[in-house]
Amino acid sequence: MIEREHNLARPFAPHRLRIYFGVLVWTALVFVAMTIGVGVGLIPPTFTVDVVANMLFGIPVVLLFFVIWWDAPGEQRSRLEKAAELTLVWLPYTAFSQIAYELPFLIGHPFGLWEPTSDPGWKWLWWQYALADSRYGSDSTFMFGLECVAIAAGTVVLVVWTRLIRTGLSDESRIRNLWLAFMGISMLYATTSVYFISEVRAGFGDVGQGAYGLWFKFIGENSPFIVLPPLVLYAIYLQIDYLTRRIGARQVSASTADDADVADGRAGVAPSRRATVG
Repeated sequence: MIEREHNLARPFAPHRLRIYFGVLVWTALVFVAMTIGVGVGLIPPTFTVDVVANMLFGIPVVLLFFVIWWDAPGEQRSRLEKAAELTLVWLPYTAFSQIAYELPFLIGHPFGLWEPTSDPGWKWLWWQYALADSRYGSDSTFMFGLECVAIAAGTVVLVVWTRLIRTGLSDESRIRNLWLAFMGISMLYATTSVYFISEVRAGFGDVGQGAYGLWFKFIGENSPFIVLPPLVLYAIYLQIDYLTRRIGARQVSASTADDADVADGRAGVAPSRRATVG
């Protein structure tokens, strides 16, 4: 029995792809509108604006991953294809999150960009999160270390993703890149674990904005980074396991064919006539 071919590079159904792209565009529009609006003074950086803006971009982003399990009518996906889709959606999601959020804080502290202020201007996107976690607003060496690791791992993950979406990638190359993705996600999950556990140990003393800051910003918006990485690591494992077994089976088949050709040669039968010999 011949096993069906699994699409690990482009497992997206059109309706899911449209949703992913739609959430990306919507989130970017909200980010740009808030950055420009607050920067030029059209939108005041009030608590109400904070809540509304975070609801607008936070809820779609948190719910995005439920779309992965939404099959089109008549669509029949294998577990491997679902695992591949989860991987291919998560890699850019976490990479851009780390780079876009952590890098401005990392670069900004030496230039004094994150001093306490009530008028953040173009820095609103980052400033509003620092209100919920004051460690970002302080020049913390602990946060500096986490940011450095997160940015480095996020960059690796993003580069790997650009290779994994290539349809012509060989099995061997895909396995190598999946291992790099596994390493990058593991590093990011380690930094996330340290980030949350250290704050739990501190009794959430650095969390501001009351219940909203704790439950919606600190926990709610970060929930994908708490829940999904173990699932993504398992999804990567499934793909590596499948591809490794497929390469092994192919090598065994080739070796068997070579042995048969050698045996036919010794018996005086041309390899090309083997199929006609009873």
